[in-house]
Parts: sequence; structure tokens; C-alpha cells
Amino acid sequence: MNKLSLISLVLVTALAGCAGKVKIRYNNPNAVDTTSINFSSTDLQTITTKMVDSMLSDMRVGQLTEGEPPVLFISGMANETSEHINTTSIADAISTRLIQSRRFRFVDMEQVKKVQEQFHFQQDSGLVDPNKAAVIGRQVGARYMLYGNISSIKNRNSDQQSVYYQVTMRLLDIQSGVVEWAGEKQISKLAERSGFGW
Repeated sequence: MNKLSLISLVLVTALAGCAGKVKIRYNNPNAVDTTSINFSSTDLQTITTKMVDSMLSDMRVGQLTEGEPPVLFISGMANETSEHINTTSIADAISTRLIQSRRFRFVDMEQVKKVQEQFHFQQDSGLVDPNKAAVIGRQVGARYMLYGNISSIKNRNSDQQSVYYQVTMRLLDIQSGVVEWAGEKQISKLAERSGFGW
């Protein structure tokens, strides 16, 4: 092996050793995430808190939730941004906070198909004691539907890049078709370049 090859081998080995050391630690999940300008855990927490607080403090929603908590379902969050955003996480966080408020009850439409399969298994398979099988036709239907979308606008120049997110949600009365509540939350983020490249 010549001298140049030996030096190259030593350098590659040294660089590989440096690149292989990764330190893992836990972070506070409520800390502000400034890792990137993209949609973050902080944005998710901010949006869900503001949306639920807005909905629960609305006078019309207060009238709708007097007495027995009404049943609703979330039809989904449309992602109209240019990045991958887990909109299921947003919907789950919102539904969890609303359930914990004791002002609403939920029907989980994502699981209805599995529930139907279980009903058919209990009623039709002959494997379940009919006296212990769940009775078809006793489920509660939702009165309201909660739905929304998230959109974004991104801009960039040589020194800065910005992103603006807007999340909108609406509460629809299924029987009348009337939107009883609407809320929106905006988030604006700015990144400034401190060196070369982004």
C-alpha cells in the first residue's frame, strides 16, 4: 500500500468514527421546537389549544352543549400545504381535549367499519352466545360534524425564508346543515440565514 492510499484510509476511518457518534436525549415535549421552519410539535400544540379554547368559549357552542353533551365526529383535516403534515394528530389532539372538557361526546368514524365487523361476527358466526352478543341498532348517531383544513404560504429570498400556516375548523349541525361555529388560527415563522446555504 502506498503512502497516499494509507493517508486516505486513515482519513476515511477518522471521518467515519466522527460521523458515527450520536447523542440521544429526551426533550420537554412542551418546549418550543425551533429545529426547522416546517410544521412542528409546537405548532400542533398551539393550534389545538387555541381551536378548542375558541370553540368552548363561544356563546353559541355554550348553548348547544347545555344539558346532555351532544355527540359529534371529526370528518378530517384536509392538508392543503406543500409539506407532509400528520393531520390525524391534529384531529386526535382536538378530539381528546374536547372529550376531556366533558362538553362533547364523540363517535369514532374511523372505527365504525371494525365495529360493524364485530357486530356481524357476534350475530352471524354462531360462535358467540346470543344472550351475550351486542345488540344491533343501539348505537348513538352524531348530531354534529367537526371538519377543517390547514394551508400554508412559503416565501424565500437570499437571506430569509418564511412560512405562514392557517388552520380553519367548522362545526356543522348534520340535521340542519347549519355551521354553528367556525374558528381559525394563524402561525407565522421566519428563518434567517446565519451562514452559507439553508
